[in-house]
Amino acid sequence: MITLKLDPEGDSLSERVYLSLRQALLKGELYPGFRLVVLDIANSLGISQAPVREAMERLKQEGLLISKHNKGSFVSDITQKKIEDIYEMRELIEGFAVKRALPTLKSSDIDYLNRLYSEMKRCAQEDDVFRLIEYDMRFHGLFYERCGNEVLSQQWNQIHVQIKRFIAVATQIYFPNLEAVADSHIPLLRSLENGDVHEAEAIFSDHIKVWWRTKK
Repeated sequence: MITLKLDPEGDSLSERVYLSLRQALLKGELYPGFRLVVLDIANSLGISQAPVREAMERLKQEGLLISKHNKGSFVSDITQKKIEDIYEMRELIEGFAVKRALPTLKSSDIDYLNRLYSEMKRCAQEDDVFRLIEYDMRFHGLFYERCGNEVLSQQWNQIHVQIKRFIAVATQIYFPNLEAVADSHIPLLRSLENGDVHEAEAIFSDHIKVWWRTKK
């Protein structure tokens, strides 16, 4: 029996169910292969089955759940190979996203990114990996949002949830030093403050390449 609490955020009941399930998935509380039964979730939350079905459909679209014919819905697998593929793609596209976004950034955006780094540092000191990765994804996500390329923005929306989920279940193996994770963003911030588009593009690409490939 799954035990959940409705997320306080969300504009509708199905949104709140979605956020609750998504949080449990990203934190690794629902492990790969776990079977999700609509009735069990509805009973656990004290609600009808319709919003649960709607929430699960959204999670399937994000690749966090899969359907098996005549068997039901299951938590999808997350493998090292899949994450390697995602990071290889990030090596190719993140520098481009930064190059396109940088000319549009304001001083308030740089201040925002510095605040995100400070939050990452605080989370590292508190050994709160889940919140640290959340701030990390916000940091990098800004450039996909601002690059002016809708396809890249959509790609980021798909892959960042997979990255967070993988890190949540493999932190001790791949990210044992959380302060190093936070501090790896310092050169990125300096390149943005310098305003050199080509330098920033190269540094962000190298950040993805070096950080991930040293963990393989």
